[in-house]
Amino acid sequence: MKKVLMVDVGGSNVKMMAAGHEGFRKFPSNDKLTAAQMVKGVLEATTDWEYEAISLGFPGLVVEGKPARNPLNLGGGWVGFDFKKAFKRPVHIINDAAMQALANYRGGRMLFVGLGTSIGATLIVDDTIIPMEVGLLRLTKTVGFADRLCKASRDKIGHRLWEKAVWKAVFYLRDCFWPEDVVIGGGNAKTLLEIPAGCRRGDNQDTFKGARRLWPGADVVAVPQVTSWRLEWKEKQKPKKATAKK
Repeated sequence: MKKVLMVDVGGSNVKMMAAGHEGFRKFPSNDKLTAAQMVKGVLEATTDWEYEAISLGFPGLVVEGKPARNPLNLGGGWVGFDFKKAFKRPVHIINDAAMQALANYRGGRMLFVGLGTSIGATLIVDDTIIPMEVGLLRLTKTVGFADRLCKASRDKIGHRLWEKAVWKAVFYLRDCFWPEDVVIGGGNAKTLLEIPAGCRRGDNQDTFKGARRLWPGADVVAVPQVTSWRLEWKEKQKPKKATAKK
């Protein structure tokens, strides 16, 4: 299997993990960060790491393996950027929430909700990964998911009201998609004092498993379609049924 470097591009930090290296490295990101600056930062931060391929978690819509529009919480220059040429290595790009969902998938119908600088979500149904842009959905008549569930909102309204909003959003999404398994992940998942019954908490450290699953040799390999990914399991590796921890 290829030595894979995971690059998770977030609104607050760009995080990196690689096969054969413990822990992760990161550098700050912000609303001015361009694609070229991100690549430069990754190359500088990983000069002593060996890797052959890159799995890039992108905070936005990905179509045919490429960013379809610039992220709302980063700078420009992402659409049309040649990541393979810049990194001098093969690159697979996937929505960041989808990469975390892929890491946690056990089969069946799973919903992943990512709580970070903003909000992300992915539905995996019978081995098909469907990234979803849920930030503009309405939590109330006047407030959207992204407005209330983002990190800035937690800092502004306080943890208690923020966590209450998380529970409400998860309830709405579960009622829409009826998943067998619900994973709440992202950097702010660890701050939840409780999680809804039938859900389990994801860990950002698990995301590297999703990065490896984008390349041949993993227990399951995600094959890109147009806006979704199809999973191909190794023989005898496919789970029979997903079970959520309560």
